[in-house]
Order: sequence, then structure tokens, then C-alpha cells
Amino acid sequence: MERKIIQLSDIHFGEKTFSHDLKNNALKQIEDENPDLIIISGDLTNRGYAHEYSDASTFLDELKTVTNVHVIPGNHDARNVGLVHFEKLIGERKFLHIDKNGGFAIIGLDSSEPDINDGQIGIDQMLWLQAELEKIPDDLCKIVTFHHHLLPIPHTGRERNILLDSGDLLRVFIANGVDFVLNGHKHVPNVWMVENMVTLNSGTVTTRKLRGETFPSYNHLIIDEGEIFVNIINTETGYKRELARYSVQVEGDEYNICSHKHNFLHPNQF
Repeated sequence: MERKIIQLSDIHFGEKTFSHDLKNNALKQIEDENPDLIIISGDLTNRGYAHEYSDASTFLDELKTVTNVHVIPGNHDARNVGLVHFEKLIGERKFLHIDKNGGFAIIGLDSSEPDINDGQIGIDQMLWLQAELEKIPDDLCKIVTFHHHLLPIPHTGRERNILLDSGDLLRVFIANGVDFVLNGHKHVPNVWMVENMVTLNSGTVTTRKLRGETFPSYNHLIIDEGEIFVNIINTETGYKRELARYSVQVEGDEYNICSHKHNFLHPNQF
């Protein structure tokens, strides 16, 4: 059964380039897409202040009128003891969502560290992740999301904030058959494939804090029998373009990505 998932990231309420027009565009576009699930991969706020979280909570309430929403924090959300407000106004900092009819499961993790841009998953979450992955049936598409990028992102300048324990995490992913990893953080959309695992980065959906010729954007995934499509949507214009597609199948009891096509897009195409 087809499922549509929207991945948003780096909303940044309180940031000086935050755009209410982009926020309203995103809401209208998401309503039109009518997804089955919305995932927010961190950085709801800019400085982790209570008033920023209040605005973010209102935005989430609007999204929840469309469908279910899951959120994990980013580095900006952890500033100024901001995770206190996250837990009070947003909810748990990790999650597990299983949709057996849709053929997928998503685990959300908190990669943030207080008052610094670096991030890590840490041993406690790593053990929890391992235990939860072992419970998920092997015939489901396994997806994990957290804020910091697992792999370096091109066209983002000097690499400074890759996940500190990315090697250990990568080993857990590969050993447990993770198929997709969804990240944010760098405000630049990108897709890689390593060891038959897709790492998908979202751009910033509602700010103009942009690198080079990038544009405000978010990701749109369609999970169907035999195929998964990844589209990138320009928040400014609403224009949608295919970023990647994957041929998938269950062999025995194991979910596998059989082939893929990545379309590396130039901003002028939008």
C-alpha cells in the first residue's frame, strides 16, 4: 500500500532569515500533498528559547491537522537549555513508528549536544537503537532519522559537524539492515548510497540561510510496492522534481534495495 512521507528540517523559528511566507507556502503545499506522515529532522528553533518553541508548537499543531507528525531535536534546539522546552511543548526526543501495512518503520534519535554545533548519538541511545532495530521485521523498510549528517555533504564548505560517533552508528546500521537515513543540519539537500543504504539530507524549509545557489526545500518520499521515489520540493515555488528512485523487493524475509537512480540537480532547474 502506497505511503507518502514528508521530511522537513531546519525550520528555525527566531532566525533572522526565517520567512513566514515560506512557512505558509509549506503548509499549503503539504495540505495539497496530503501525506501519511511528516518527519521533522531537527532545528525547530534558532536559539532554543521558550518563545521560539511556542511558535514551533503552533506550527506543529497546524501540521497535525493534516497527518501524524514526529519530531527530533537539532543542535539549535539544544541551546540555552532548550531541550527543557522541547520535552514540555514538543514531546519525546526519540521515537519509533511502525507501519506494517505501509511496509516501513522509522526510528528517530536525538543527536544534539547542549550549546555546541557538534552532535553524537551516544552509547545509551545506540543500545536502545540496536534493541529496537532487532525487533523490526526484516521484510519492512528500515528508516532512521536524526539531525546531524552521517556523511559529508558536498557544496557546504569546510566539514566541521559530522556526527562524532558516525563510524559506530554506521556499523550498527549496516549490521541491522537499515535502508534509509534521513538527516538535516547543513541546509543543503543531498543523497548518497553506501553499502546499499541511502542517506538523504533535507534542505532548510522555511529560511533563506542558504549556501551557494541552494534554495529553501524539503523532501517528499513515496513508498510503494517495488519502488521508492524521493522528490525535492522548492518551498518558494512549489516546484517538485525527482531526486532519486529505488527498485525494492522482499527476498525471502529480507527487504532489499535492488537498483537506484540519483538525479543530482542544479539549482537553476528550479
